[in-house]
Amino acid sequence: MSVSFRRVLLGAVLGLGLLGTPSAWAASTVSCHCFRDRSYDPARPAAADTYVLATSRNSLLAAVFGVSKGTVVRSLMTGTAPEALWAAHGLAARTGLRASDLLAAHGQTGSWARALELGYDPARIGGKVGELVRAGQDPAPAVVDEILSTRVGVPGDQIAALRAVGASDAETVAASVLGRLTGKDPVGFLKQVRAGKATWGSLFHDAGVAPSDIDDAIARLLR
Repeated sequence: MSVSFRRVLLGAVLGLGLLGTPSAWAASTVSCHCFRDRSYDPARPAAADTYVLATSRNSLLAAVFGVSKGTVVRSLMTGTAPEALWAAHGLAARTGLRASDLLAAHGQTGSWARALELGYDPARIGGKVGELVRAGQDPAPAVVDEILSTRVGVPGDQIAALRAVGASDAETVAASVLGRLTGKDPVGFLKQVRAGKATWGSLFHDAGVAPSDIDDAIARLLR
């Protein structure tokens, strides 16, 4: 890593206050109650939906990129956007750079292309991810879609159909996972939720998966 790259990273880390003590991390984890409802309740079928969507997205990232779920959650708790995590890990897997370094550099430069230029040539990144990076756009959706296709086995036309109706990254992951678990069209699940005919919690419940078991369900689907 070049000296200039190290200086940028150090500045970003100091600016973001990421050099806290282990005890501070632990306290943050213990005191955080971001999701009040983490189990499916038929009397309140939508109560755990926010958690179901988040844990689906986070579990897939952790499993695919080989990081602990706790590390993912701590990053989110300290203000890192889910999209930034997906982009950083997706780019790290393509370049050999560290996701943490890319996150710090992106925080300092405001651009994934500029962050990469500190240690890698963005022109070498292929596919949709590379196109988005070079265009100054968010590559996270393309990283998510690629993982769903190559690692979870979701047909590309189903992913495209979800995106065509405006599915977020979290919705795309949850619907795709449900599709693989049940053999049904993922778009149908999204439409049910948006029409108020089902909730994400009820859909996973009907598929035989409790919110606490989503991690394991996703791990079983990975190729």
